[in-house]
Amino acid sequence: MLEVTDYKTAVEVLKNPLMVQALYEKSPVIMADVLLTLEGDEHLQRRQVEYRVFDRYFLRDYEQQVFPQVFAPILQHATKAGQIDLVEMVYRVVMNLTADFAGIDRQGDSVTETDMLVKLIKAFSAAATIEHSTLDREAINSEAVSNLQLLEMKFLRPSIQRRQAIIEAGAELPNDVLSAHLQADPPLPADVLLREIAFYLQAGAHSTANSTVHAMHEILTWCQGSNGRRSILLNDRALLQRCVHESLRLHPASPVSLRRASQPAEIGGRSLVGGDLVAVNLEKANRDPLVFGADAVEFIPERPLPRSVRPYGLSFGHGIHACLGRDLDGGVVPKQSVVGTEVQMGIVGSMIEGLLKKGAKWVADSPPEPDPGTTRNNFSVYPIALEARV
Repeated sequence: MLEVTDYKTAVEVLKNPLMVQALYEKSPVIMADVLLTLEGDEHLQRRQVEYRVFDRYFLRDYEQQVFPQVFAPILQHATKAGQIDLVEMVYRVVMNLTADFAGIDRQGDSVTETDMLVKLIKAFSAAATIEHSTLDREAINSEAVSNLQLLEMKFLRPSIQRRQAIIEAGAELPNDVLSAHLQADPPLPADVLLREIAFYLQAGAHSTANSTVHAMHEILTWCQGSNGRRSILLNDRALLQRCVHESLRLHPASPVSLRRASQPAEIGGRSLVGGDLVAVNLEKANRDPLVFGADAVEFIPERPLPRSVRPYGLSFGHGIHACLGRDLDGGVVPKQSVVGTEVQMGIVGSMIEGLLKKGAKWVADSPPEPDPGTTRNNFSVYPIALEARV
């Protein structure tokens, strides 16, 4: 296996159409034939069907109008409690958002229903990221299969039936992945559609939740270095967004991306034969001192960058498999100086902003705990104290 750790070669691998996805070869229960694992014409056709769901202007309106309606009551409840587990809170927020984009309807404001969807998403995430799991893989896959059946019966079938009724009535469908596929020709086989929806649920919720917790950790640490930084952040949304992007750079959702050569290819001056594996170390590539500076391992939100390099590095991927939800999570990188509401923050930044306004801080004698079930650098518990008066 060839390991790539520098930024330039990492981009070369991720853009090369001969280098196909290999990270999810051990995750077929959830990842077989979904967008992220398809290649060539199949990938292009699937992406074209789903791309319209992630229109930048639709995402902006969603962030400004729909997201606050989801986030505000959860934040209010957490503030009254005075202390929360940030991991659990963020999962409950982003579960609603990913369900919206996947096309999974929820009936009312049922706590039981929310708990069920969070449980489903965590089971799907465990199966999708099984390459990095430290737990029993057979048990993980078995749990994912049973939860797929539950997703289909409890949520997917009713959501399909409601959309079919909308189509028959000649009304406008909601803008989501499920609606897009119900209008596609040819339609996806039922088992592939089920996995596609499960993939969207877990990918959006799992990566967004972990990214938010990492960003909060980096920002609280950074603010600790100067008494005035928190106040500055709450009056400079563009700087807050840069903090989120810097955290995304340091903590990509997947620290390593695996690619397999589909035929003979050359990467970084090295010849590969068909079947060779290339491990793109995104964490190291995102800390390449030749691109991000001699202090690349440090959290410096206002670091200067080459014009062609995005502030979050390769954390959303590159090339044909770049994340469709990039603007939803991280917002839009401003092309010039912007102020106030002009910043399209993304939901990670919006959640961080809301929590900071409520005085988010660490809980004394209750430190965050790493997730023992994965080799990925994630948290399983992250206690946060909130203050209603802030």
